[in-house]
Amino acid sequence: MTRSARQFEMQLDIQSPPDTVWQAITEAREIARWFAPDVIAEPRVGGRLVWQWGQAHTWTQTIEAFEPGRHLRTRYDSVVDDGQGGRKPLFVDFHLEGHGGVTTLRLVHSGFGPEGDFDAEYHGISGGWPVELRSLRLYLQRHRGRDRMLAWSTCSTALSPDATWQRLAARDALAAPGLMESREDAPFSVEVPGVGTIQGSTLFAPGRREFSGLARNLDDGWFRVHCEHWHGATQIWLWLAVYDGTRARVDLYQRGFDQLLQRLFAASPAGAERSA
Repeated sequence: MTRSARQFEMQLDIQSPPDTVWQAITEAREIARWFAPDVIAEPRVGGRLVWQWGQAHTWTQTIEAFEPGRHLRTRYDSVVDDGQGGRKPLFVDFHLEGHGGVTTLRLVHSGFGPEGDFDAEYHGISGGWPVELRSLRLYLQRHRGRDRMLAWSTCSTALSPDATWQRLAARDALAAPGLMESREDAPFSVEVPGVGTIQGSTLFAPGRREFSGLARNLDDGWFRVHCEHWHGATQIWLWLAVYDGTRARVDLYQRGFDQLLQRLFAASPAGAERSA
């Protein structure tokens, strides 16, 4: 793929029939069980699809293709001028194909041209989709039909992503210096100060300041640590999705995440803030 025609493409198999996967990518309550916490879905051609992560990010799209159980295509405006007073469009396609109760989901995110202004978004979605689609697979194969509870803290810092990750993984923080080098299915363990341990098996650790794992000691929940350079600062996410247990238990992790990021990064020039 040349730089003048960039697109991101990936596929994975999910142990669920196409109709179930289709619901999970088109119905608001279903999407909120594995992806963005707040969703607006108007399931028809011309309808809106809005994914929102609190005040951190809102992704608004228009549905261009809606073929139940087969193909969903959305369009949204990029940050790149089209030279006619608008923005160049980008497209997200979900293609579904099922065999014997297994669905092959193929995602194509396209429209990225050669302009350097596309680079940050292309890098972001290339790193983000492999994580999010694994979250979809985990939801459908282990927790289908169940709402999740989230502990989610985010902040920004002027430190580089590498320096940020080193500070997060240090012994007085998550106590997990080898987290980023973990291999898929390998065991992991992190310590949330003042709360307790999250441990299980690695789901995705591409070695790019990104980690996600299956939290086996939290009823097969989803744990994620994310550091990414975005708009002149490093954005940090600590994320835990739990489908069983009590809200009080999840709130303990929420407070632990908040306090950890405040202690590690509040003094940095970019500041820190909680997003729930």
